[in-house]
Amino acid sequence: MTETQSREAIAQIARWLKEIDICQLTTRGEGGQLHSRPMSNNSQVEFDGDSWFFAPSVGRLVAELERDPNAVTAYRAGEDYTFISVSGRASVETDLELKKRHWLDELKQWFPNGPEDPNVSLIRLQAEHAEWWGEQGDGSADLRVAAQA
Repeated sequence: MTETQSREAIAQIARWLKEIDICQLTTRGEGGQLHSRPMSNNSQVEFDGDSWFFAPSVGRLVAELERDPNAVTAYRAGEDYTFISVSGRASVETDLELKKRHWLDELKQWFPNGPEDPNVSLIRLQAEHAEWWGEQGDGSADLRVAAQA
C-alpha cells in the first residue's frame, strides 16, 4: 500500500466519487454496535475533503452522530473495481443557506418539503483518512493535512 500526499489523494478521490451516487455510511450506535446504511453521495457535488448527505433530523443517523461524530463511508467506483473508504468526523448542519447550496431536486423523493423543512438536516463528513484498493494499486492518505492547508 502506498502513502499519497493528501492534496493528490483528494484530487484522485474526487475523480472517483464524481462517478458514484450511492455509498454506505457507517456510524456507531448507542451500545457500540456499527450501523451502515446506503446514502446518496450526490455525485454532482465536487469532493474537496468534505462529503454532504441529507437525513431526517429526528432519525437514528443524526442521533448517532450527535453522540459519536466518527463515521466512515465506503464506495465502489466504476468498472475497474476500485474500492474507497473515507473516514472522518461528521457534524449535523441545520443552516438553511447551507442546505440550499447542497440541495438537488432529486432529493424531493425523500424530502418532499425541500431543504426548508426543519426535519431535514445536512450531514457534513470532514475526511480525515482515506484508503483505496483497485487494479491501479492500493493506497492510503492522511487527509487532515489537506484540511489544515
